[in-house]
Amino acid sequence: MNEKPCIPSRLFTPPFAAVASAQLFSLLGEAILKFVLPLYLLNLSGSATLYGIVVACAFVPYIFLTPIGGVLADRVNKKLVMAALDLVMAAASIAYLALAQTADLVVLTIVILMVLYAAQSIYQPTVQSSVPSVVSHDRITSATAIVTQISALTGLVGPVFGGLVFGFFGVAPIVAVSAGAFLASSLLIIVFVKIPSARHESSGSPLTILKGDIKEAVSFLKLNPLMWKTILLATVINLVASAFIIVGTPYIVTEVLGLPNQLMGFAEAALALGGLAGGVVISLKPALFPIRKAPRFLFGAALGFIPIAIVTASALAPAAVYGILLVSLSWTMAMCSMFSIIGISFLQMETPSDLVGKVIALTMSAANCAMPAGQLIFGIGFDSVPAPALALGVALVMLGVAAFAAKTFKNELGNLPAALCEKAASEQDEPAHHSTLPNPLA
Repeated sequence: MNEKPCIPSRLFTPPFAAVASAQLFSLLGEAILKFVLPLYLLNLSGSATLYGIVVACAFVPYIFLTPIGGVLADRVNKKLVMAALDLVMAAASIAYLALAQTADLVVLTIVILMVLYAAQSIYQPTVQSSVPSVVSHDRITSATAIVTQISALTGLVGPVFGGLVFGFFGVAPIVAVSAGAFLASSLLIIVFVKIPSARHESSGSPLTILKGDIKEAVSFLKLNPLMWKTILLATVINLVASAFIIVGTPYIVTEVLGLPNQLMGFAEAALALGGLAGGVVISLKPALFPIRKAPRFLFGAALGFIPIAIVTASALAPAAVYGILLVSLSWTMAMCSMFSIIGISFLQMETPSDLVGKVIALTMSAANCAMPAGQLIFGIGFDSVPAPALALGVALVMLGVAAFAAKTFKNELGNLPAALCEKAASEQDEPAHHSTLPNPLA
C-alpha cells in the first residue's frame, strides 16, 4: 500500500482547490445537457414513457462502466483521466450540434446522453478517490461535502440557466455553452491540477487486472456489513425516490400543471438548492453527523413526498401547487444529500487508500443500478397512474426503508467485534491516517 504524503491540515489545499474548480465547470456542462436534451424530447412528444425510456437507456453505461472507472482511478494518472473525459464530453456536445438537423433525434439524444453518463462513470470515482489524496484525514468529510456542494450548485445553476436559454433561444445555443464548459474544465485540469500518483504492481492482461481489482474491493466490502448494507439502502432509494424525482418532476411541472420550461428549470434548481443546503450543514459541523445518525435523514426524505401527494390531488391553482412542490423537493434533496455525504465520507475514511477508487466505484455502480429500472417504471407509471397515488406510494416505501436503516445501523454498530472496538479506541489518540469507525463508536 502506498503511503499518502504529508498534507497541510487546512481544507482548501492548492490541489483540492484545483480539482474543485475544474469539477465546477465539468458538472455545469453536464447538468445543462442532462436537463435540456431530455426535456426537449418531452416538449416534442408529450410522452412520459418516451422520456423515461430515454433517460433509462442513457443511464445504462454508468452502471457497467463505473467499476472500471474505479480501477482506473486507483491505477491511472487521475489528472489525465479527468482532462481526457472533459474533451470527450466536449466532442459529444459538438457532435449533437452537427447532427441534430439530420439524425433521428431520439436516437441521437440517447447516444449523446450515454456518452455523458459513460464519461461521468469514470470521472466521478476519479474525483471522489482523489479527495483523500489532496486533503488531510480530518478534513475528508468537509472536503466530500464541498464536492457534493459543487454538484448541487451546478445542479442549481445548470437547469435554471439552461431552462432560460432553452426557453428563449432554443436548444443549440445552450449545447454550445456546455461544450465550452467542458473545454474550460479540461484546460484547468491540464494547467493547475496536481494529484499524487500511486504506483501499482501489475501482471497479466488488462481484463485479468480489472477482475482482480474488482474482486479485491468486493472481498473488502463483504467483510464490512455496515458498508454493503449502506450501499444496499442507496440502491433502494434510487429505485424509488430518485427515479420518481427524475421522471416525475418534469412530467408534473410541464404536463400535469402545464407550466413552461423556464419554471421546470427552477424546479430543478430547487432540488439542487436542497442538496447544496444539506452539504453546507454537514461541512460546517461534520463531527455532529457520524454514520449512526444517517437513518434519520431517510425519515426526513420520506416526509417530503407527502405534501407532493396532497397538492397534486387538490384543486389548488397550478402556481400554488408548483410552489409547494418546490419546497418539498428542496427539503427532500437536503435530506438525501446529508445521507449521501455521511455514507460516502464513511466509505472514504474506512477504506484503505489503494482501494478507495474501486470501493467508491462499486458503491456508485450498485447504488445506481436500480436507476434505469426505476425510471422505466415511473415513466410508464405517470402515463397510467395518477401522480398523487405514485407520490404517496413513494412516501410509504421510503418510510419503510428508513425504519429498516435505523434497525440495521443500530444492530451493526452494536455488534462490532471487540477487537475492532479496541483498535478504534487505540487510534483515537494517534495522528489519524486511517481510522476504524471512530465517530459511530464514540
